Amino acid sequence: MITRALVVGCLSMAALFAQGDGSPAKPAAEPKAAARAGAPQAPKISEPARKALAEARALAKASRGKMGPERDRALELAASAFDRCVAQFAAEPAAAALAAWSGAELWRRHGSLLLAEKDYLHAAASDAVRYGQRGLLGAADMQRRQHRTEEAMATYAKAEKCDPGTSHAQLARLWMARILMSEDKVDAAIVRFQAALESAPTPRQAIDAADLLAKAWIVKGDLDAAGFVLDHADGLVRDYDGGDPIVAERLRRACQRMSARKALQRALDDKHDAAGDAVRLEQHRRKNGK
Repeated sequence: MITRALVVGCLSMAALFAQGDGSPAKPAAEPKAAARAGAPQAPKISEPARKALAEARALAKASRGKMGPERDRALELAASAFDRCVAQFAAEPAAAALAAWSGAELWRRHGSLLLAEKDYLHAAASDAVRYGQRGLLGAADMQRRQHRTEEAMATYAKAEKCDPGTSHAQLARLWMARILMSEDKVDAAIVRFQAALESAPTPRQAIDAADLLAKAWIVKGDLDAAGFVLDHADGLVRDYDGGDPIVAERLRRACQRMSARKALQRALDDKHDAAGDAVRLEQHRRKNGK
């Protein structure tokens, strides 16, 4: 079963290595005339909105380096300033989305997860092109940290569907699998981790997914399957030989640092010790019987 699944994974990863540096392929540059005619232009923000956003950013900058209650108060003031921008410039989606995203990041640092979630969702709704997937991913993280796992799973799924080929989508896939693992739904988590491995946008992200998948198989008790996943990760590194040497070295180190390797070794040691104990017990019984 695992063999067939990973063969599919290998095929799905094959196209990645044609990119050379392990990064998602970049679209070819368009001629300037075509870019002017068809490329989306950066949204314009009015001068009053620019001024209000600059004032809020100044408050955010002032929060840096502060500690304890002083830091919390500074973050609250800055985040509230961005929230006022959201309300004041609701007729300017670009300005409102930027303000909402900035506010969400500050509320997250403040520890106000519900307020951060609200702003992430507002940013996603106001400017889907720039903040749609990121905003949904941020909101899902806030829901997960509030232990609203059912809502978080649904929001992660929405974030993934926005653009399945991005690193944000990969994070969403991995978090859905992790939530299932935390709920002891190991079989469902393995399916999710396998999908993340097969859909990883880069070899580096595939190695990260393989690490989590292997550990899930260890939890399930299938050590052979875990070993097969680690072999697959080693194969990803070998397949990259001949590419950018710096990227190749990073992949090799990431593969060596996979925590699943030590976890598998511990599990194998425990299994062998248990088998040895059984043999010694049987020998003791036979000796006493004689």
